[in-house]
Amino acid sequence: MHGINFEKEHIFIKLLQMKKLHLLALVALIMLGLSGCEKATVENIAAADVFVKAIKNAQGETVYAPIHSVFSYNKMTSVSVTSPSGTSTSLINYENGGNSFYNEPADADYLTTQPAVGTYTYTVKFDNGEEKTYTNSLSDSKILPANITSLTKTANGDSVYIYWDAIANVDFYQIKIQKGTTQILYADGLYDSSSPKKQNLRMGFLLSNLISNSSGIYTFEIAGKLYETIAHDYLQALSSSTKDITL
Repeated sequence: MHGINFEKEHIFIKLLQMKKLHLLALVALIMLGLSGCEKATVENIAAADVFVKAIKNAQGETVYAPIHSVFSYNKMTSVSVTSPSGTSTSLINYENGGNSFYNEPADADYLTTQPAVGTYTYTVKFDNGEEKTYTNSLSDSKILPANITSLTKTANGDSVYIYWDAIANVDFYQIKIQKGTTQILYADGLYDSSSPKKQNLRMGFLLSNLISNSSGIYTFEIAGKLYETIAHDYLQALSSSTKDITL
């Protein structure tokens, strides 16, 4: 993790260990081990998560959609999720690799009301034909999209700063910078390390680290993350705000 402290025009980074979702599957696989000279049987294990994502639509309204993610080190052939109301949906096989399945909400899938709270059930079919079910619960906790107040270059033109209002109840921030479909920068696990916490935050970037060969429109994204527990393994809520700048 990286702590963000905005005292006297400086930004400081602090490291903090955070559990990653896929480690649950990895540890379980390691624990299987080998017993003597006997042939080991690998158990099919997956981890499933549901969380609510909040964005601003074209009308400036905050809208929500459920996001589903299922990961396994064992190859999966299909994954479906059943909502608390009984609606079943098939998830997308990421790059057809079989290790990650997810959903990708369209604009029309985002609603002004929050997704149904309760238990979501995931049916996972593995490459060897075995089928298993997993569950994950969604509460009504949410975080709002960040209000980006400014995205500007410095007077001398060597840096660009993004400013935003702190998100209430957020655990961590994630910052992404893209030019078109090309990702220029990704920083995760950022948090405000000051005490008391600041109401307004900012982060600066040297243009020499962002612009390689060409100028153009760059998209800055501020995402907030709220986890289910202090273990920081399963997400409860995610929010996203973007702003463009020509560099």
